[in-house]
Amino acid sequence: MDNRLKEDIKFNCDVSDARYWGYFSICGLLLRYRDLYRSEKGLKAWTNIVRTDIASWIEQKESRWPELENREFRDLTVDGRSFGAFDVEEVNRALKPHGLVYGAGYGMYLKPTFFLAELRSTRQVSGLTVYTSGTETARDLLTAPAMLQGTSVYLRLEPLLHLLHFMLSELHTQRHAALEDAFAQYGFHHRQIMDDTLERRLQGLAERYAETVLAHEVAEHREGIPEWRDILAAAGDRKNEHYLRAVKDLIADTSDVGPLIQIIETEDRAALALTIARMEGFSRALFPEIRAAHADFINGGDWGVVERTRKDGHTRFLRERERVVELFRNSGKDDFPQKLRAIIPV
Repeated sequence: MDNRLKEDIKFNCDVSDARYWGYFSICGLLLRYRDLYRSEKGLKAWTNIVRTDIASWIEQKESRWPELENREFRDLTVDGRSFGAFDVEEVNRALKPHGLVYGAGYGMYLKPTFFLAELRSTRQVSGLTVYTSGTETARDLLTAPAMLQGTSVYLRLEPLLHLLHFMLSELHTQRHAALEDAFAQYGFHHRQIMDDTLERRLQGLAERYAETVLAHEVAEHREGIPEWRDILAAAGDRKNEHYLRAVKDLIADTSDVGPLIQIIETEDRAALALTIARMEGFSRALFPEIRAAHADFINGGDWGVVERTRKDGHTRFLRERERVVELFRNSGKDDFPQKLRAIIPV
C-alpha cells in the first residue's frame, strides 16, 4: 500500500478540522491538538511533548486552515480503484487484504471525521460488523474510542488507550473515588510513574474495557430512533447538542443490552468505576444516582443497588427523550433551539 491513501485521508482530516476547529473550547482544542500530535508523531500517550515542537506544529496546522476550509474532500484510491470519502464499506472491502481499516462519518457538531488504522480483527456482534483497530496512521481532531456508523462499529484501541492514560494522569492532581477504585483493580495507584509493567497493564485494561465500550455502541444501535439525527441537526448551539447527546448516551448506558447490565452480570467492578468516571457534563449531571449507587456498592458489595439504579435511570431517560421528540414535532425549525434550552433541567 503506497502513501497516497494515507495522504488523501490526512488531507480530508485537515479540511474537516479547518472547517470545525471553532466549535471546540480553547482547552478542548489544546487537548485534541496534544493527542493528534502524539498520533501523527507515533508517540505513546505518556511520552512527554517538547512545548516548542508542538507549538511549531500547531502553527503550521493553523496556517493552512484559511486555504483548506473551502476545499472539497478528496476521493480515495485503493489498488487503482476510486471511492468517495464516505464509501466506507467499499473502502474496507478493498483494504481487508492490506490489514487496514478505514472509518468515516459524522461526530459531535456533525463534524466529518475520518481515520485509517491497523486492523486487529473483524467480527459480528448483535447484527453489527465490529472492526477493532490498533495503531492509527491518519485521524482528525475529533476522535472517540468507538464509533457507530450504520451497521458498523469501529473500536479504536489507540484512542481508548490515550483516554485511559489521561484518566490515570488525573489521579496525579486530584483524588477521584471512582477512578481510584477502577485503576486499583489493575494495580495502578495514586501518583505512579509509568514503566514497562504498568504500560502492559494499561494496554490490557484498554483491551478488556473495549468490550464495555462496544456494549454501549450495540445498545445505541438497538435503542436509536431515526428522528434523533434530525433533532441533533436542529439543536442550534453547543449546549443543546451536548444535552441531546447525553440523553442518547444515557439511554444506551442503562439499556437492557447496554454496558451497565453487562457490568452487573459479570460483576466487573473496574468497568463499573471507569464507566461512572467517564460520565462528564450533562451525563454526570443528569444521572447523579449512579455515583451514589457506586458509593453504596463500595461500602456493601451489593450489585442489586446498581441494577435498580440502572433500571430506574433507563425509564427516566426514555421519558426525557419522548419529551424532546414531542417538543421537536410541535416546534418550528427556528424556535426549537430556544424551546429546547428552556426545558433543559440542569
